[in-house]
Amino acid sequence: MNEKLLSFIWFNRLFPQSALVTTQGESISIIKPGFTNNDSGPDITDAQIRIGDILWAGNIELHVKSSHWQMHRHDDNPAYSNIILHIVFQDDKPLKDAKGNLVPTLVLPFEQKYSEVYHNLLTTKDFDLCRCGFERFGELKTASFFDRLASERLKSKAMSVLEALKLNNGDWNETFWQTLASAFGLGKNAFPFKQLAQSVPFSIVEKNRHQISNIVAILYGQAGFFSLKKFTGEEYLNIQREYYYHKQKYNLTPIDPSLWKFAGIRPVNFPDRRILQLAMLVGTSENLFSQMLDAQNLSDIFKLFDIDVDKKSFSILPDTPLAKLGSETLNLLVINLVCPFLYAHSLYYKNDEFAQRAVSFLEQIPPENNSVTKFMKSQGIQARSALDSQAFLYLRNDFCRPKRCIECQVGRYIVINAL
Repeated sequence: MNEKLLSFIWFNRLFPQSALVTTQGESISIIKPGFTNNDSGPDITDAQIRIGDILWAGNIELHVKSSHWQMHRHDDNPAYSNIILHIVFQDDKPLKDAKGNLVPTLVLPFEQKYSEVYHNLLTTKDFDLCRCGFERFGELKTASFFDRLASERLKSKAMSVLEALKLNNGDWNETFWQTLASAFGLGKNAFPFKQLAQSVPFSIVEKNRHQISNIVAILYGQAGFFSLKKFTGEEYLNIQREYYYHKQKYNLTPIDPSLWKFAGIRPVNFPDRRILQLAMLVGTSENLFSQMLDAQNLSDIFKLFDIDVDKKSFSILPDTPLAKLGSETLNLLVINLVCPFLYAHSLYYKNDEFAQRAVSFLEQIPPENNSVTKFMKSQGIQARSALDSQAFLYLRNDFCRPKRCIECQVGRYIVINAL
């Protein structure tokens, strides 16, 4: 039992109205159940109830045990001095106000089955209960549920973009550069890639555009590669010298090279090769961020990230293989970079067109192939597109794993239909 379940039962009225009686024997009628308060203060605000013949309006507090009132130090907090009702699961210590009067208290009456099903959701290690919930949902309701989850995940990513934009003093290009670099890290190296981009302001990249050897030298040096044995051969001497010149010119400080991960990664995704691709992309692209915003079709987006790897023209590190970005990587760039930026741009400038385009792009991309999509498929739930696979990730990472079952539409449905 926890306060979340008590709140859920209260708001969904999973009890017989006639059983609502205070511990002092007065009947309770719900006029308005109130609103969940996610800030500090009482759990429920703006409620209206009738206790006996008196109509009360105000705040309600929830506890598993009434003694938790003092345990949570509410007796010292004036924000709790005027609650109209104390809802508990167990009244182990009757609550009194400052004048010594008993505070109206309700031991919430409900069928034990609700608590049992909720407990099973929290403790089960399999997906059986939830799978049954999806089956009872039906195809249309399930599709609508995943669409909403995908929208929430996309908005969450967009809000992260806007937070970064604020830290970068409203500079969209700087924010895009940092997020672009992070996306090239493909998960395992996302953090050091972001640190690398933060250590090299985009203005430096712009000044050296079309001088790809300079960008490679700066990025390799700032990555700390030249302190690693792997990058001390003759192949790297020229770009080392180039880096030390730019390091002094721009007063640069490299990041910690121990952050980079090579183990357990396919050679094509090694960070040094990804940095080469990143350097080629930003070194040969003009106004990449603006072009991304202007691109109306997914094919136009893919063209923006089509790296020229003509080996005859690329001789900076001739012994380091360089390949075009594969279709899977391009799709991930759209999912983790393009769509969040389009959605963030939509929120910032209040232009729904960009948000609609972001959703459209996700609907056109095949679903991701990862442990979450594989798990959902094993449970008979197939992703139709990247929009669904993003919903799956949001569901598993933000609801299932932290056991936020009562906040999930499927979990709520299962508990409500427990009887």
